[in-house]
Amino acid sequence: MKIDPETRYEDLALYVKDHLEFIYVGDVKWSVAVLVLIIYDAPLLLGFSMLLKIELLWIVLPFVLIIHLWWIRLMIKNPYSTQLEVILFMGVWGALGGISLFITLVWVIFHVLQITSTVFYIIIAIVTIVLVYILVKYQLHKYSGDPIKERKESNQYKYMGLVTASPGIGYLFYVLIEKNTMLEDIISMVSIYFFAIICSYTAAKFLHRYFFMKANMKYVIYQPHGNKKKEKLIKQGVEIK
Repeated sequence: MKIDPETRYEDLALYVKDHLEFIYVGDVKWSVAVLVLIIYDAPLLLGFSMLLKIELLWIVLPFVLIIHLWWIRLMIKNPYSTQLEVILFMGVWGALGGISLFITLVWVIFHVLQITSTVFYIIIAIVTIVLVYILVKYQLHKYSGDPIKERKESNQYKYMGLVTASPGIGYLFYVLIEKNTMLEDIISMVSIYFFAIICSYTAAKFLHRYFFMKANMKYVIYQPHGNKKKEKLIKQGVEIK
């Protein structure tokens, strides 16, 4: 993960430079809002609407509070002063979002469909854990090579996550259909699982990106890129970090 300090920034491969870049500050606030309100809140509320049990709220409440309070902080702060923090937020958001959405899915299946088979939950859990492992392994593999050599995208790693998720989604479809579940409920539950996978992918990508940047701060370039703009912001009391 640590780049040889003797390596010049200009010599780094393009994919490594991309991994060391921040999200454009002009897009940060709406991007984070989409993550929280659409990719996380929407499927979470979908699960609540199917169940309407207060017990589920207490289980996922810590996850919800951390995500939303942190999101509000980022919305209030100047985006130039939270550039590295946003990378960490997206990674933590993905981890907490994936866990809480998976809990919501299991809770909905157990209480709505009343599936009590231990084997079913073990299979879904194992498939999900393997999927997360592959996503993490992909990130580690991608940046473990020579940072100055361009690399070709490996389809083996690129699509293995989808291949691994397919048995879990397929098995979920099979059980739901066997239970004579309504089509709307099937779509809703598969959607919750799909968004949980998206959260997991985001967690693997941005947590790795955060620690990769922390280990190679020499090569990290804060926005704005122009010195005049930076000096102007500093004079205004904005801490660029």
